[in-house]
Amino acid sequence: MYEILTQDLHGKSGIYKMPKGDVTTPTFVPVLDPRDNIVSAKDMMNKFGFNFVITSAYLFLKRFGMPDGKKSIHEFLQFEGNVMMDSGAYQILAYGDVEIDPIQSLKIQASLDTDVGVILDIPTPPTDTFQEAKEKMEGTIDRIKISLDFIKNNQNIIWTLPIQGGKNTQLIRKYIDEIKRKEYTKYFGLHALGSVVPIMAQYDYITLFSMIKVAREHLPHNIPFHLFGAGHPMIFPFIVALGCDVFDSAAYILYAKEKRYMSSTGTYHLDDLIEFPCPCEVCSRWTPKELLEEEEETRIKRLAEHNLYASSAEIKQVRVSLKEGRLWELLELRSKSHPKLYRAFKYILKEIPSEFWELGTPSTKQIGLKIFNESSFYRPDLSKARKQILQNYSPKSSKLLILISSGKKNPLEIFKFNAKIRKLVKEKIENMDIVYFLPFLGLVPIELSETYPFSQFVFSLDLSEEILLLAKDETLKFIKKMDYQEIEIYLIDSDYIPEQKIQSIYDFLKQNVKKIKSLNL
Repeated sequence: MYEILTQDLHGKSGIYKMPKGDVTTPTFVPVLDPRDNIVSAKDMMNKFGFNFVITSAYLFLKRFGMPDGKKSIHEFLQFEGNVMMDSGAYQILAYGDVEIDPIQSLKIQASLDTDVGVILDIPTPPTDTFQEAKEKMEGTIDRIKISLDFIKNNQNIIWTLPIQGGKNTQLIRKYIDEIKRKEYTKYFGLHALGSVVPIMAQYDYITLFSMIKVAREHLPHNIPFHLFGAGHPMIFPFIVALGCDVFDSAAYILYAKEKRYMSSTGTYHLDDLIEFPCPCEVCSRWTPKELLEEEEETRIKRLAEHNLYASSAEIKQVRVSLKEGRLWELLELRSKSHPKLYRAFKYILKEIPSEFWELGTPSTKQIGLKIFNESSFYRPDLSKARKQILQNYSPKSSKLLILISSGKKNPLEIFKFNAKIRKLVKEKIENMDIVYFLPFLGLVPIELSETYPFSQFVFSLDLSEEILLLAKDETLKFIKKMDYQEIEIYLIDSDYIPEQKIQSIYDFLKQNVKKIKSLNL
């Protein structure tokens, strides 16, 4: 059972009720080897607070052979929390093929009393042609079919439905449509998107985000959504915003073996660090030079521990931002971590329809909005508000009074502290509609100035050409729909708007309205 507590964008803060204790989502799930781990399973729970880990049925088979059913995976790992077992599909993705079949993989997982199991799907690397990806997608559907009887007889396990199609989003959509038509989804308590590790290794975040978006919007939201192999902290906010509830990775240890040090804004190489930019237990106790001089096993363990601390800290930051309704602001902040991530963020702004983001974003929040620049213009809190104005506002007059504001003060502050504005409004209110022009919103009727989010914001005053163009477009939509014939413009705080930009606003309005006059307050 999945209880959703709060939502922002497509990120969900919730409680996933599992056999060995509730898991708070969104959550990161560390990968463990069934036998040899530099960071122990006990430490995962006691030191880092992870009560959900993942290991591999295929690696168990290679390490120990077929299980005899006497000992659970929890006993092998010495772990009291929840354990998920991957089927061996990752090894297929990494090495091309493995010596394990779908039913054998399921038997290993069930014999070990895993809490969460996964069928053996056929992964799709990004190098596959469309036809190759299609054949693997169809092959995975066939494997679901032959696995169903086993799954039905082992319903004590939460079974995971892998989503395939690779980088071809039309195949992902076709795959989901097919498994829905065959009614396979009802047997699975977790949905999981695979084949993304090589895509992330290439920093191809646009493809990654496209895959997640298509899968998420076509799957039910009351079932948690897992992303296989998403291990770097800097992408956590983005995959959560797109709808991932759970994600696993072994990157913390793989990076450590290569002397790579994770942070929420990127990766450092240990050789390049003079000091550690982190206050965790490892970074407080060691210097980079001291770790470089240690034995290899000690260095790897300490770096892996730091990488786990960094991962834990970022997922907590994501949960805090999600609960406060500030997840978009975290995306803006983290987008500058890497040029390719920034490019993918621009893709999110321009190419993913606003309706996708608006679906999961509350109409009101307990906090005000932080408006930075044109990126903030696209946040769903504002796009939803603009649409509601156009849909619901009815003009009382054919005349319009526009109060031009830089956004330095919100409408309530303007009205409260400017006596001229109060007098003007009082004089004009009977025969004119009155609106505020705000750069990141367009036109806001004065009647809405006390409602969210029209006065609940702080703006940076970064009046770029792009944000003004976007605002002009919204203004034109409003004027045309309401069919205003006469406009009066009053500049409220022209000291904060460059003269050429005031002129550009005035020229724009003059081109689109028959009668216009301008005054400066």
